[in-house]
Amino acid sequence: MEKATTWPEPLSGRASPGTHAAMASTRRRLTVSLFVAVLMAVAIELLASGMASEARRSLQILALALVGWTLTSLDDTFVAVTAAVAMTLLVTGKPEALFGALGDQLIWLLLASFLLAAAFKASGITDRIIALAAGRLRSVQSLAYALTAILLATAFVIPSTSGRAAMMVPAYAAIAEHCTSPRVRRAFALLFPTIVLLSAFASPLGAGAHLIAIDLVRRLSGEEISYLHWIALGLPFAASSAFLSTSVILRLFLTAQERRAELALAHIGLDCEPLWQRPIFWIAAAVIAGWLTESMHGIDPTMLALIGALAAFFPSVGPISFRDALRDTDLSLLIFLAAMICLADGFVTSGLNEALVTMVFRPLRAGELSPAMFMALIAAIGLFSHLFVHSRTARVSILLPPALMLAQASGADAVMVMLTMVSATGLCQTLMVSAKPVALFGRLDENAYSAGDLVRLSVVLLPVHFLLIMIFVLIIWPAIESMSV
Repeated sequence: MEKATTWPEPLSGRASPGTHAAMASTRRRLTVSLFVAVLMAVAIELLASGMASEARRSLQILALALVGWTLTSLDDTFVAVTAAVAMTLLVTGKPEALFGALGDQLIWLLLASFLLAAAFKASGITDRIIALAAGRLRSVQSLAYALTAILLATAFVIPSTSGRAAMMVPAYAAIAEHCTSPRVRRAFALLFPTIVLLSAFASPLGAGAHLIAIDLVRRLSGEEISYLHWIALGLPFAASSAFLSTSVILRLFLTAQERRAELALAHIGLDCEPLWQRPIFWIAAAVIAGWLTESMHGIDPTMLALIGALAAFFPSVGPISFRDALRDTDLSLLIFLAAMICLADGFVTSGLNEALVTMVFRPLRAGELSPAMFMALIAAIGLFSHLFVHSRTARVSILLPPALMLAQASGADAVMVMLTMVSATGLCQTLMVSAKPVALFGRLDENAYSAGDLVRLSVVLLPVHFLLIMIFVLIIWPAIESMSV
C-alpha cells in the first residue's frame, strides 16, 4: 500500500498571539527610542548652539549611540558601527579613519590573544590544573579558594570573560556531580561566573573593555598605560575582590559544616599528561614573560602576541588548526573596538572633549566635591551601571569619556578615574542579563541559582566592593604609583 503524501500547509500569514504581543512591544520600544533620540538631538541643537558645528554633531552622535545601547534591543556592535559611520560622514569626513581603525595595534593584540586563547582552551590545560587541585583539596572551602586562584590566572591568557566562562563549564559539571547537596552545587555555580568577572581586572587582556579604556585614556588625556603598569595596579585589586567574593559566597550560602565537607573528586575523568609536555603551556608562558619584561627587550607587546599565536599553530604543536581558531575569534568584539577607536578620534578631532570641559564640567572645579567624593561618585555610578547597560564594553564606552573629561576639569588623575570606573563596572552579578557568564551558569541546570540568589549576593557584594574600591583609590593605588615613580 502506498504511503499518502503529506503536503505542508500553506502559510496563513497569521502570527500567534504571543508573536503579536512581542511585535507590539518591539514597536512600542522602538517608537519610544526614536522619540527620545529626536528629543535629545533637538535639545543638543538648541542648548549647545555655542559649540562648533563639528563638536555639536559629535555630541548628537554620542547621544544617539547611548539611546541605541540603553533603550533598544539592537546589537551593541551594530550601534557602535552605525555611530562610527555617522561620525565619518557628518564630522570627520575621512573614511580612512574608519577603515584604518581595523588596523589599529589594539585590534591585532586582541586578535592574537584570541588565537592563543583558542589553542590554550583546546589543549585542556585548565582542566588538567583543576583536576590536580581537586585531587589534593578535598573540602568545599579549600577547593573554592583553589578555583579562585586558577580563574585569576586564566585572566592573563583568555581575553574574554565569556570565553573563560565557557571553558569552565566542564569543570563545574565535574564538580557539581560530586557535590553533597544542592546548596553546595549552587555555591559553586555562583562562584564560577563571579570570579570570572572580577578576576578579569588583573590583566589588560582580561576583558575587551580594558583595551577600550586604555585607548580612551591615551586619546582623551595623553596618558599611556603599559601591560606591566596595568598588572601592577589591577592584579592586587582583582585578587582582593576575587578572594573576598569567594569568602562572601561561602559564608552567605553555606553553613560552617557544609564549607568543611569533603568532596570525592580524586578522579574526574581528565587525562594525566603532565603540563610541561604541552607546547602551548610554554608558548603562553613565554608570551606573558615577554609582556612583563618589555622594558628589558623593547619588543612591542602586540608583536610578541602575534609571534606566540603563530608558534601555537605550527604543525604538530597546536591542538587545533589555525582555521578553527579563527572561527573561535570574537569578531563582534574586534569590530566594536575598531568602531570605538573611530568614535574616540571623532570626539578629539571635532573638539567635543574641549567644548564639554569648557561649557559643562569647568564650573565643577569650583564646586564642593572633594577628590574622595568625586571618586566615590564615579565608583557608585560604575557599580550600578550594569542594571541599565547589560554589556561591560558598552558601560565603559558610555561612562568613561565623560568621566575623563570631568577628571580633566576637576584636576583628578585620569588613570585613577579609569581604574575606578573599570573596576566598578566589572561587578555585574545582580541580574541574569547583566553578564553572559552569569546567564550561562544560571541556565546550566535547574539546581544552579535563581534570580533571587543573584540579588541576595549583590546586596552584599555591592557595598563591599564600593569600600574596596575606595580603599584602593585613596591608599593602595597611590602608594603603588609612588613606588613606581
